[in-house]
Amino acid sequence: MWPHPIFVINLKTSADRRKAAEDQLLAQGLTPTFVEAVDGRRISDAEVAALVDFQGRLRRAPKPLNRAEIGCYLSHCAVLERIVAEDIAQALVMEDDLLATPELAPVLDAIATRTLPSYEMIKVGISELQTKPFTPIMALTAISSLVRRHNVVNSNMAYVITRAGAERFLTRARPIRYPVDVAMNRSWRHGMDILSVDPWPVGPNAAFRSTIGDERFAEAKHPGTLRQRLERRFRKGYDSLSKRIDIQARLKRDAAWKRTHGL
Repeated sequence: MWPHPIFVINLKTSADRRKAAEDQLLAQGLTPTFVEAVDGRRISDAEVAALVDFQGRLRRAPKPLNRAEIGCYLSHCAVLERIVAEDIAQALVMEDDLLATPELAPVLDAIATRTLPSYEMIKVGISELQTKPFTPIMALTAISSLVRRHNVVNSNMAYVITRAGAERFLTRARPIRYPVDVAMNRSWRHGMDILSVDPWPVGPNAAFRSTIGDERFAEAKHPGTLRQRLERRFRKGYDSLSKRIDIQARLKRDAAWKRTHGL
């Protein structure tokens, strides 16, 4: 059984989500610790100004972050800071609108007890079900495998993270320029080694809508100046190339680890 903490981020006002998440996890013998989320609507303008690089954001994306995205970012950072401060070897971090399959507990048991390649994060959930290419590394259960995905998974629905991974991300966590799931996936920048599980043992709970809102995915109404648009295009190209180089290097390391372990 998973011997490490399970932190579930939950807004104080979302008692229904808390109960749904708690019932699902307890049913699998998993005991959650609920962490009160930062309500972005209650952050003062002065606090936001001190945390967010507004101009830097617009040089990277065509619209600013909304308050809910900022609150979500700070909520995840608070959990990571706790992991570092309490010297927790690793923890499962989850968002409260989760839907856990019966595979979650066996997958976590395998992560805790099996010999795995080195990692700093293992994604075990996704907020929008989708299929992306991956390379298998090893079987975790009769159903689930540890894999290396070839594309980033911009979702922080559920992930295992080590103390080293939490510390590595926190060194680059400020100022805020991206949603937290995007920022945490930029492994070619912060160096965190991110693996995944397939199929996903945690998905979105259709009974709940995202508290971040649909505006995150809405088209920008004000795309910005010509200079901003050109810089975004340059950064996108740079990130795309860096991401491909990063994944190829990690796939080579995975292959070497598999050979060493006879897989």
